[in-house]
Amino acid sequence: MFIGHYGPAAAVAGGRIKLWHGFVAVQFLDILWAPFVLLGIEHVRIVENFTASNHFDLYDMPYTHSLIMALVWSLVAGAAYMVLRKRAGLIGGVIIGALVFSHWALDFLMHKPDLALWFGGPKVGLALWDNRPVAVSLEFGLLLAGLFLYLTKTAAKNALGRITPILLFVPLAAAQLYGNFGPPPENAAIAAQSAIVAYLAFIVLAAIVDATREAKRSFLD
Repeated sequence: MFIGHYGPAAAVAGGRIKLWHGFVAVQFLDILWAPFVLLGIEHVRIVENFTASNHFDLYDMPYTHSLIMALVWSLVAGAAYMVLRKRAGLIGGVIIGALVFSHWALDFLMHKPDLALWFGGPKVGLALWDNRPVAVSLEFGLLLAGLFLYLTKTAAKNALGRITPILLFVPLAAAQLYGNFGPPPENAAIAAQSAIVAYLAFIVLAAIVDATREAKRSFLD
């Protein structure tokens, strides 16, 4: 899953949790995965049409995408958020931890059985990526539902705030469609580098949305 991960982030953002904080949380496992691939800690093969939706054989990623490590990273991220953003409190930490773990849960729906339950343990995945219409519909459905909830909880501070959600959605949609229908990357390193750039770009765009919108009174802490 790619842009669908951002749906839960948008759904809970707007008051206690900033949108860009949620964007970091839901992709935290992949934000770790990309440099781990570049460092040779985890591995991916580029196999054209490995699934109906992308070209990635994600055969070795126990440190970021095993169930046990997803739980560990979720706890670490939630605790760190409480320390770094005391205003968010325990509830904020729990939300961030849940968003981090939502990545594994949604990947479970989409991936082939490449998600280890623990180091050396059995691998699971429902392989919805092999049904491209379902996969694309789920990606866009989750994102649009999350953005709809975000927009109901926030209001534009100015004229720019009315268009920044669109400026966020368009590149997200374009990246998803390119991933589904575009050519494979040349190698694993390029795939990892591209992922880092994309995640950073979407975090910046989410921060711009945060700067131009504010929580409606009923949703303020």
